Amino acid sequence: MAKLKDMSKLGASKSLPEDDHKPAKASNSSNSEGKTGTGRTLWHVLQWRAKSAQFSESNQPLPFDSGTQDSENLESEHINSQLPTPVQHILRYAEDHLSETLPWYQSLSDKDKDTLNLVIEKAVANFVDWQHDIGSHPDTDGIPRPSTDHIFFIAPLEFTQVISLRQALDVMRVIVDLLEGNVDTFAEPGQERQTHDAILYYAREVAFSAAAIYADTAEMRESWNVRNETFAMENLANGVTDSKVSSQMSILGWPSKYSCFALVGRLRQNTQLSSSAIASRIRRKVQAIGGHCLVSGYNDLAIVLIDPRKEGSPEEVSANLLHFFAKDAPVSIGPLRQNVQGAAETIHAALTTYQVAPAAVDILYAEGSVRPLHADDMLPERALIGDQYAADQLYRDTYLRLLHGDPHHIMLTTLSTFLACGRSLELTANKLSVHPNTVRYRLKRSVEVSGWDPNNSREAFVLQVAIKLGQIHQGDTQ
Repeated sequence: MAKLKDMSKLGASKSLPEDDHKPAKASNSSNSEGKTGTGRTLWHVLQWRAKSAQFSESNQPLPFDSGTQDSENLESEHINSQLPTPVQHILRYAEDHLSETLPWYQSLSDKDKDTLNLVIEKAVANFVDWQHDIGSHPDTDGIPRPSTDHIFFIAPLEFTQVISLRQALDVMRVIVDLLEGNVDTFAEPGQERQTHDAILYYAREVAFSAAAIYADTAEMRESWNVRNETFAMENLANGVTDSKVSSQMSILGWPSKYSCFALVGRLRQNTQLSSSAIASRIRRKVQAIGGHCLVSGYNDLAIVLIDPRKEGSPEEVSANLLHFFAKDAPVSIGPLRQNVQGAAETIHAALTTYQVAPAAVDILYAEGSVRPLHADDMLPERALIGDQYAADQLYRDTYLRLLHGDPHHIMLTTLSTFLACGRSLELTANKLSVHPNTVRYRLKRSVEVSGWDPNNSREAFVLQVAIKLGQIHQGDTQ
């Protein structure tokens, strides 16, 4: 105990051997990210002394006399009665003082306050037990290091979401200041300085443990979210849209109603970043512009489902993400759809668009490099490979409009004949026995109804596929 002051100084310096200054971990799965978070935590720990002015009231001796406190009041509290009486007084005062010192403490529920108070009591009781162990080891080399990981095990895992690591350190600062300011009330006579140094050394160990546990909890939560994200995206890619998928997306923070679109492509190869690291950057990028997204692998592709949340059109949002994808491969974008059923549709559309991207030669010739490639621009190619969504869209939005746009079906007949005659006005007019100007008028009317111009080679192909699908569908219904 007499040499604990030197031990505290060693603990605060970098000369301590690595095995002596690392805390006992509750899990061996910590990674570099967790270590970085721990480093930031220790920075806050080292600022305790500098920030003590913010908690000046806590560092003053408490207004009580250990001999005058009513023992019956102590027995009525949940505080461990085996602790020294002055320490019990400090704990009781701390519980009342936290609400005055830390504004966020008042917003906690009664259950969360009780849990926090139990953690505080466990930490202080563990410190008292460690002091007793120190007393039985007069030699510095034989002094046992405090075990602090178990202090936090009495709180549920969800407690780390209620109280942040910064808030936990604020609580520790208040408790340490109270213990420091009243060390003479519970320290052995003549051991006040050594007990003061023991408090600082023990607080450092608690801070290490808190940082490690919060890092492990964050890592566990992220792993769980990635697993849910993978399951949800796999179900959506396979067309599953039941309540289970809705529940998975709700767990991931998605509301019951939303608009979304999908991006599909190959992530760029990076020797310094893994695919998971690039996926994390995509998530942060979408969050930075006010949206929300899910990212998952699908064979050798990456699927990004994005809810722009009215922060921009799909084209504007996707433009900020294209640099994450390989430059020598296409990137496809699905249409904007609503809710879980729409999420499955836009993912399916983006996947089939990527599949038919090699057939987009005519689009590339007319417009140059198209990136991303829109699913609605590849409807006929998608229909040719059996995409029922694309076939239904062509039938519904193109063929039926032409069919219902003219009660006598003259416009549809003229358009079909025009396409069959190689888009020749004279041949079409001779075939229908009408003047070429009549054909020209009917074709102009078809553009107004369908939105596709038969005089454009690409749009004529879209119309031709839509009419053929409509004729097949009408024949089946008849």
